[in-house]
Amino acid sequence: MEKMGHTLDSIAKELGMSKTTVSRAISGKGRISEETRRKVNEYIKEINYSPSAVARSLAANRTFNVGLVFPADSALGEMPYFQTLMTGVCDRAIDFEYDVLIILADNDGILPLKHAVQNKKIDAVIVSRCEKDSKVINFLKQSDIPYIVVGNPMDPEVPYVDHDNEGATSRMIETLIDAGIKKMALIGGGENINVTLSRLQGFKNGFKNKGLPVDESLIFLNMHKSVRLDSVLKEALAEGAECIVCMDDMLCNSVLNCLHNDGISVPEDVKLCSFYDSNLLSTSKPSVTSLYFDAKKLGALGLELLMRNLDGESIANQTLKDFNIQMRDSTT
Repeated sequence: MEKMGHTLDSIAKELGMSKTTVSRAISGKGRISEETRRKVNEYIKEINYSPSAVARSLAANRTFNVGLVFPADSALGEMPYFQTLMTGVCDRAIDFEYDVLIILADNDGILPLKHAVQNKKIDAVIVSRCEKDSKVINFLKQSDIPYIVVGNPMDPEVPYVDHDNEGATSRMIETLIDAGIKKMALIGGGENINVTLSRLQGFKNGFKNKGLPVDESLIFLNMHKSVRLDSVLKEALAEGAECIVCMDDMLCNSVLNCLHNDGISVPEDVKLCSFYDSNLLSTSKPSVTSLYFDAKKLGALGLELLMRNLDGESIANQTLKDFNIQMRDSTT
């Protein structure tokens, strides 16, 4: 039967031990005998004792919070990718009895991250997006806090997890070429984002692997906030592009809307595909051919590796290669 009002003091008195010994037994830290640790743990289990968050933090010298850094750009923060990644991180954090603190920081400003780290609000950090010359990553490299980056930082000193964006995009381009599509326009995001560069390289590799040249004049980057999207699409179609290849779901959705507003039918007038699939595209009309990555799994893996590193284990960078090409009506 559960007893009410138990504290470290009352448990120590009941067991004839010091409060420090009981704290060490509960936290798993410090030098005490296995017999003492067993006795304490059996007793707190018997009385159904669960230490408060504050007591647990003091005993383990941890906050039991992990910071998840999102870009401050609200448009990017609304992307299904970030939402799904966050779900994976939060679900896995529960297994480690950790809470997730959302921190908005990017190359436009890292003050919230500095505040959380310097004031010891968090034990570790997950960075959800990898920028070139990242202020976030440069700060973390100089800080004494475990961290991991989602996305390839292209820096051997930085721990990361990532999808095989380059390999997947290359395979998709090869598949489109095998289907008879040879002239493609690429609509991409910011050149300062590493995943853009990975997907660009994969796009080029796909043509190279098939012995075909890439039409550089049909590659358009930095299009996430561009007011030029409509004119760029008209330019691509005028140049004879058979397929519009978009680097992500948000861009693809914007392209689909532009084409619809201009009276251009997909796939009758031009074909369309995306290097990332989400619920934005899964219900679109027409259905859009896209690459499927499990962002939730990636987030969970990042959190797990971070927790292992926090416990003193050395971890290796990991790249998930489990992608699928969702062939749909837009390329038929």
